[in-house]
Amino acid sequence: MLPIVISLLILFSFNLLMISSLAPFFLFKQLFAWFLGLLAFFVGRLIHPKQLSSVKNHIFIISCLALLAPIVTNNITRGSRRWINIGSISVQPTEIVKPWLMIFLSLTSYPLLHLIPVSIIAVQPDLGSAVSTLSLLFSVLIFRRRLLKPLLILGLFLLISSPLIWTKLLHGYQKNRLIHFLNPATDPLGQGYNTIQSKIAVGSGGLWGKGYKQGTQSQLLFLPEKHTDFMFAATCEELGLIGAFVILFAYYLLIRTLINRAFSLDNLPLSLFTLGIAIQIWFQVFVNIGMNIGILPVTGIPLPFLSVAGSSVISNLFALGIIFSS
Repeated sequence: MLPIVISLLILFSFNLLMISSLAPFFLFKQLFAWFLGLLAFFVGRLIHPKQLSSVKNHIFIISCLALLAPIVTNNITRGSRRWINIGSISVQPTEIVKPWLMIFLSLTSYPLLHLIPVSIIAVQPDLGSAVSTLSLLFSVLIFRRRLLKPLLILGLFLLISSPLIWTKLLHGYQKNRLIHFLNPATDPLGQGYNTIQSKIAVGSGGLWGKGYKQGTQSQLLFLPEKHTDFMFAATCEELGLIGAFVILFAYYLLIRTLINRAFSLDNLPLSLFTLGIAIQIWFQVFVNIGMNIGILPVTGIPLPFLSVAGSSVISNLFALGIIFSS
């Protein structure tokens, strides 16, 4: 467990350091999220997926209902219904239910039911989070290879249906993200703006960075969403390649430890759960950093433990508690 503690301490330190530089208004909020996440970690240590087998269907239904809540309340933020408000606190059900959906996947004989909550998230619409949630299914595929054939058939069907998906299912802003991802210069002040500014921020940091609170792209507000979606780019600008390397090392340590633990456990449900969470964290890191350096389209996926995203911090720490429950 020591490598997990080390990686989390590194990410926690960078998280608070960069928030105090980029968005000090959110510092207390993020500290409170880490505190709740620590409590969630110890609650998670009391939960053993195998013992929840009798209520796995209830977990699945409640998770789907939680995902429907933002759609029912019609709380629209930036064109999508991802959040529910509890008093003055905004909660993102997509992040909160991920560990519970992974518990269901680790216990069920019908893992393809997971496509139901993925579809609900896609309808919000939140394609990035939908794909992130779908990544939980990969751990089951690794352990249960008999599912590969039907999923390959599904993948082929989606490939054949891609023209229909493009014309009928994708929203206009999603199409624009893909188009301007391929060539952001076609709309440098519109859809391509985020990618261009992010790449400038990453490149301008150099080896050692411009210094704490000295990043021109972030401090002068050229870089949008600097404390959430583009936290990595803002960090690279102020702390340089060295800071980025330390962050990537922390993620490597975290993910490698989780994968090693997944394959060393004798408890199959816990192995599946652990591998699913490891893959999901890796996916979020890959996609978020990918969009920050311009190799992937811009999505709303937070960088785990680094972006200002309280729901994500609490959910991931809860999941880590379950992983180390035995």
